[in-house]
Amino acid sequence: MASEIPSARPSPSIPSMQRPVVQAVNNILQLQSSLPTQLNIGDCAQAQVLALRESQNSFQVLLRLSLGNGQTSTVEVQSNQPLTAGSILNVTALSAQQLVFSLLTDSKAAIATRIDTTLLAPGTLLEGKVTQVEANPQGGFKILISVTNSALAGQQLQLESAKSLPLNSLLSARIDSPQQLSFQPFTTRMEPLAINQELQKQFNQQGSLSQLFKGLDTISLGNLSPDAQKTIQQLLGALPELDQLSNPKKLAQSLLNSGAQLEQRLLSGAAEHAQQDIKANLLRLIAQIMPLLSNSNPTLAASQSALLSQALPGLLREQLLGNTQAQLREQALRFPLPGRLLQTLDNPNDLGALLRLAAAAVSRLQTHQLASLGQTHTNSEGTQVTVWQVEIPTRDQHNIVPLQIKFQHEQPTAKKPDEPVTPLWKIDLSFDLEPLGPLHIQASVQGSSISSQLWAQQASTAQLIDHELNHLRDRLLAIGLTVKDLTCHQGSPPQGAKTTLQQRWIDDLA
Repeated sequence: MASEIPSARPSPSIPSMQRPVVQAVNNILQLQSSLPTQLNIGDCAQAQVLALRESQNSFQVLLRLSLGNGQTSTVEVQSNQPLTAGSILNVTALSAQQLVFSLLTDSKAAIATRIDTTLLAPGTLLEGKVTQVEANPQGGFKILISVTNSALAGQQLQLESAKSLPLNSLLSARIDSPQQLSFQPFTTRMEPLAINQELQKQFNQQGSLSQLFKGLDTISLGNLSPDAQKTIQQLLGALPELDQLSNPKKLAQSLLNSGAQLEQRLLSGAAEHAQQDIKANLLRLIAQIMPLLSNSNPTLAASQSALLSQALPGLLREQLLGNTQAQLREQALRFPLPGRLLQTLDNPNDLGALLRLAAAAVSRLQTHQLASLGQTHTNSEGTQVTVWQVEIPTRDQHNIVPLQIKFQHEQPTAKKPDEPVTPLWKIDLSFDLEPLGPLHIQASVQGSSISSQLWAQQASTAQLIDHELNHLRDRLLAIGLTVKDLTCHQGSPPQGAKTTLQQRWIDDLA
């Protein structure tokens, strides 16, 4: 009987048992971040492959999940097999870190010929990829696109167009009605992928502005060229006094010279008007210090050149973001930006340390600019949200006080043609003023109505502000505003859900 046992075991059993195991393993996706809160273990969702990047023994994949409540979530996963960009998957959450997927064939993907405006209001920006083009016998073209953003992400949309579109090309269109779109040129928007990547990079390299300006106060000017000395004097001389910002003209000039408008000035040919621009002067100072380092220490100059190349913009570096980088990106979208101190400038002759502080300050200004771009979008209700985020270093007697300011303008879309709409302005201020300590102010203005909340980390400061709120309310009423809410809290403002960056990928990155 013992001799009969091996003969009763069929030889093909081993490979036949291994094939489904390998297939199951290949269909597993490892999440590089936590499972979206809207997706529980065992839940299913539809996902679209936005991009693929090959690593050593696997593939890094960016997925956009279409969740059951109409929301979308972008996640990064690791796969053992390549997936085609634009393909649609059915995914199931196996655990908090694993998804299993099956490829959804084109025949299973519903094709829509109209847009549900209850999901996407007129004015919403729609993005997609051309997957099929057919000529109509009566003229024009029938175009099939795969939607890559909004609540329709992953769905197929059929368009009738007088012009043909290149296969696999990307398009951007504004929703005018359930059956009409207006194409928008891509040149009007920066690639969200580039913003996403550069934002976390610049945030990781940024340093506090106050540390740089303290270093400029202590640096020995004798080792610098006359041009570098002049640039330092321009930087220090351009710092406004904190109390001067109550003057609207002085505030407007400080905002203009904060570095946020430098690129626009250069593009418009107004570089001669940027003499007081903080970012322009920082870049001049870096360029003027570099030759001094190369003459004294070639090795140090080479390392500083590498640092400089990292600090200056490089918006199209190709990489998928890992979990740590995604956390940096999320922190970079928070307001205010946290302070980050580099080494102190103890030696007034240390030009290398000064260069590092200047490069970190440039990265901080660029973090504000990229965070503004990353939060500017059109939401699913058709409201256009525009964000401007800046940081102005000011003087308070002998102290340097960086003032962080965030403006957010929300322009709703009229539900009826003749219906008037009132835009909403949101303003955030954050600064650390001695002896009051860190302060954060939020204000919302719509028409003649205003609401405001203040946060002070020190208990004594919170009590002082709370005592003066009635006086502030009277001042606001005196200028014709209707005060809806005016409160003060001790601590820091809560950090809610962050605005996610829309993803759009160029074919050659996939």
